[in-house]
Amino acid sequence: MNITDLKNAVNGIEFDEEKQEQMILELTSKKKTHGYTRALRTAAAAAVCVLTVGILSVPVRAVVSSLVRERMEEQPKEKVTELAEEIQSQDADADGYTRAYTAGEKERKGKLYAQYLEGLFPEEELVRVDSEEEAAAHEFCFLTTTGVFYLPANRELTDEEILQQIDFERKRDYALEEQHAEEIAERKEAERQQLKEVADAGGITEEQAVEIATGYLRQIFELDGSGMERNQYYQGEDENIPMYDNTYCVNWSDYGNYSYYYFHIDALDGTLRAMSYSDGKNREVRETATPSSADAPAKAEEMKGVAERFLREKLDIQENYQEVKAYYLVRSIDGNVSRLADVLFVREDGTADLVSCRWDGVVSDYLVTTKAACEESLKTSAKAIAERHEKEEGEKTEVEIIEN
Repeated sequence: MNITDLKNAVNGIEFDEEKQEQMILELTSKKKTHGYTRALRTAAAAAVCVLTVGILSVPVRAVVSSLVRERMEEQPKEKVTELAEEIQSQDADADGYTRAYTAGEKERKGKLYAQYLEGLFPEEELVRVDSEEEAAAHEFCFLTTTGVFYLPANRELTDEEILQQIDFERKRDYALEEQHAEEIAERKEAERQQLKEVADAGGITEEQAVEIATGYLRQIFELDGSGMERNQYYQGEDENIPMYDNTYCVNWSDYGNYSYYYFHIDALDGTLRAMSYSDGKNREVRETATPSSADAPAKAEEMKGVAERFLREKLDIQENYQEVKAYYLVRSIDGNVSRLADVLFVREDGTADLVSCRWDGVVSDYLVTTKAACEESLKTSAKAIAERHEKEEGEKTEVEIIEN
């Protein structure tokens, strides 16, 4: 995944992203981070899609345009080093903006990114400045010390300016990749050894995993991956994220539209173990769909129907489940409801299908799990959210797990 867009995608992680809160709590308490985590910055390091690879890793085998790759490799080495050091020196958790992108700018960025992959590059480079005084002299620039993009106040960005931002973001990602090339090479070598063990055990190949994941991309989202970048890697055993042990993670990133599609395919039998989807939908729009604590029980019943249709129509799972439960979280201090409802379908053998739904009816996650693991995960999430609220707001609260 593109690191810059990943930071933007998870910027603002809060009460609606309880699964990511849990991941943050578990991983940061068990793994020591290095300078590279600072380079990714907190928001990127917190994202599930980065953590499934490991805190110190960057997906480097994305299927990218050769034209873009050539452009990155043509940069002077000193410039690449400068960009990497610049990111590490910033204290901000994610890129900032002096205003939000307009709907028109978002739409054009999606189209321009696809054209960028085909070789439509900006004529000039993004202006980078080192002080607010310098930034005030430009309509469009990037303040290096704070990681803030200064956007025109009274007009939309031009296509050239959007291309400059896209190009700048890709160059930063490349700079980080190059700075940690040795670590990445070591990880890839370890991965090659793991893949040999998988093959010796009769498992599927990475190519087969990509084929299976592509089928699910079509089946669930009616997409074939065109106009997106694909990345895949093997996820070995990891005590911190056991739900992804021994899987191939195959993912597609539509950077222009901030949409990401992740599939974890079992490395032995080729079954779907997990799916995750996020899009660029405005957070304010999602908030309007979040029910009050009084309305949440009835809405949770609706989400059971959404989740069941997803299993039957999208995944073609026609199981007769022993038990179906919906869970969500409520913060006691203000009655705020989590913006995800987890619907658990328990099978006779004790395994379970977990479908996480946004209250607007969009399925964001699917996971093969157990009831015990699901409920333990919810407890960890509730604890993380309560602790974060106390740290940020200076007041204690409890987060209740509601079961329907």
